[in-house]
Amino acid sequence: MELPLVRVGVGVAIVRNGKVLIGRRRGSHGADTWSIPGGHIEFGESWEACARRETKEETGLDIEQITFLGVTDDHDISEGKHYVTIFMRAACPTGEPVICEPDKYQELCWCPWERIPAPRFKPLDHLMKQGVHPLATYYGKLVRDAIPQIIQERGDVAITHEATREEYREALKAKLVEEVGEFLESGHMEELADVLEVIHAMTALDGVPREQLQLMQTKKRDERGGFEKRIILDETR
Repeated sequence: MELPLVRVGVGVAIVRNGKVLIGRRRGSHGADTWSIPGGHIEFGESWEACARRETKEETGLDIEQITFLGVTDDHDISEGKHYVTIFMRAACPTGEPVICEPDKYQELCWCPWERIPAPRFKPLDHLMKQGVHPLATYYGKLVRDAIPQIIQERGDVAITHEATREEYREALKAKLVEEVGEFLESGHMEELADVLEVIHAMTALDGVPREQLQLMQTKKRDERGGFEKRIILDETR
């Protein structure tokens, strides 16, 4: 017995003014559920190209700034359907959506992501349950302690977690590279202050007082000197 094929689809979260474009579906697959534009990817077609084509075919809109958002794996053995859906995020600053394919949508409207009504099309529902948000900016990096409060004071939402000891150690290493890079790019002394703050956090993590780090610096200076003489080692023979 030949098994049904796994289908690959692309969904497009089109963002404008803090909302996304959604539509109430027609047809046998997901009828009367709310979804976002999208469809099947064609042979040889990129995710981005599929997102552009399907959006244009279904809504008449031209999209830009297309980036990857997420992916879901949805299957219903009883219905003989298995879909892998790739979700893309896109901007669309101008133009009004039109139902270009009346057999697919009953209506289209702009809606805040958190308020997309039920029932929702299964792939979209699964994506939302993953916590994915098309308006979110993902960082995944260590920040100063007051940054979440500053973000919230300006009206945004800061989602954070407290790092484990090992996660904190690795995050400090990454932060040190980031801050050194910013100093090398700008040359500003205040960026060196950020480097120093990270160094102090790294020594504190290992229980090394700042004074002990200063003693280590002094010992090395006594043994090998500093850099004031501007000596560049060209070669050895």
